[in-house]
Amino acid sequence: MPDVAFEDREDVLSWTETRLWPQFQSHRQAEPDGVALVDCDDRLWTRSELGQMADLIAEDLRRSGVGAGDRVLVAGHKTAATLAAALAISALEAVFCPYSTKLGASELAAIEAALGHTAKVVCEHGARWTIRPAPTSERSRDPRDAQTVLIGFTSGSTGVPKGVMHGAGALNYATTACARIAGLEADDAILGIVPLDSAPGFTFTAHFALSQGRRLVFVDPWDPAEAMRRAERFNVGWSIAVPTHLFTMVEAARQELWKGRLPLKAVAVGGSAMTAELIADAENILGLKALRMFGMSECMGHCSTRRHHSLERRQGFDGWPFPGTEEEAFDADLSPLPRGKRGQAGVRGPSLFLGYALGMGAGQEKMTPDGHYLTGDEIVRDDEGFVRVVGRIKDQIIRGGFNIDPAEIEAVLLRHPAIMEVAVVSVPETKLGEQACAVCRLRPGFEAFDLPAMLDHMQAAGVSRKKWPEHLVLVDQMAIGATGKLDKKAMAALAVAELESRRSTAA
Repeated sequence: MPDVAFEDREDVLSWTETRLWPQFQSHRQAEPDGVALVDCDDRLWTRSELGQMADLIAEDLRRSGVGAGDRVLVAGHKTAATLAAALAISALEAVFCPYSTKLGASELAAIEAALGHTAKVVCEHGARWTIRPAPTSERSRDPRDAQTVLIGFTSGSTGVPKGVMHGAGALNYATTACARIAGLEADDAILGIVPLDSAPGFTFTAHFALSQGRRLVFVDPWDPAEAMRRAERFNVGWSIAVPTHLFTMVEAARQELWKGRLPLKAVAVGGSAMTAELIADAENILGLKALRMFGMSECMGHCSTRRHHSLERRQGFDGWPFPGTEEEAFDADLSPLPRGKRGQAGVRGPSLFLGYALGMGAGQEKMTPDGHYLTGDEIVRDDEGFVRVVGRIKDQIIRGGFNIDPAEIEAVLLRHPAIMEVAVVSVPETKLGEQACAVCRLRPGFEAFDLPAMLDHMQAAGVSRKKWPEHLVLVDQMAIGATGKLDKKAMAALAVAELESRRSTAA
């Protein structure tokens, strides 16, 4: 298909609707010995080697009955064979469906029962893979499969994960926009920090690198000092990360576990709350432009700050929409709000998903009449169009009929010098229905921090007493989900268990 172009006040952006395999093939033919992947063991995989493995996997998939439009479930291990499997599936014009290797047996069973895939591929070690055909009677009959290249999984309200369907253009648009925003040059590599097992995780690592002919440098397990050493060694220009990754990189530099000069032109950071100090520390200590980016599985990377924005802008806002993307705040009647007013984010643009898969969320898409996807986030856009995410509608804690926005409280608590990470979660309470509990990880050297100290901080910050958390739970490590984001469900369960233990001990 022809390239597509949009022009806005900042730039002209064009991208292709072509699938991953033809794009990779053009780079393979132009420079077969070019490095496509640096794996976790420092093995360098050329485009020729990766392409040859993809050819073999494609032939195995054909023998297993995989053809155009068929869904293929793939374990999201960070291996060369997983990338080759993605290429093979694209070559067959089938649908790549990565899943987290950290899923429990029941969660994986729910996906397998609902997806309607033709085969399952597991690539745990280097260049080895296993293909298991699925029962033919359960194959998907979703008519959108023909135009879908990727299905990512996200949590569902009924226990069945939602299947987020994307076409090729959405992936190409999002990665092209990020390359332009970061000012990447042809030889800049991509650092693979986040897992491959979500739509954004695969798109901003594997698809980004393979479609644009860039080296992909895997990091697994996470080691901030090693990640920065690899970034230096392999001339990495860009990566996507969550705030925890950025924080540990800063701390590694502070502790002199890493000394050097990062070639990274930018790191896109999103997924959970982060402090203004973290953005400043990244610049002052690492020499790194940390760009807050607003995106989700349903509309990947649609809004980002830019490298040329002032530090204050990059600290205080989650971005300015990508060229060709529209984003506004909407009221409860789904009418767009004036700039400066708080409302639910609605986004419309080239990276918007095709919809949820049949049997995996189809019909649950929340859209405005003019086609904006309602994200569930609350935003404010200022007069210049900058976007600030100020909360999550679904995360609200309803304490005796009073709504508490966890994001607001988390932002206040993160300003306390003792708190490294925080998640404000709901815990049940007989009289009020719900109460707020702050689950916190402290910075090194701050062992003495308790509930009264936290409440003193809330009072000093001028926060209404109605919004103060009733409980505090300190942890050594925050629960992290498969995509690298804070797992609030897990931390809520931990908080409930801890509070119940305290009550039992007191009794």
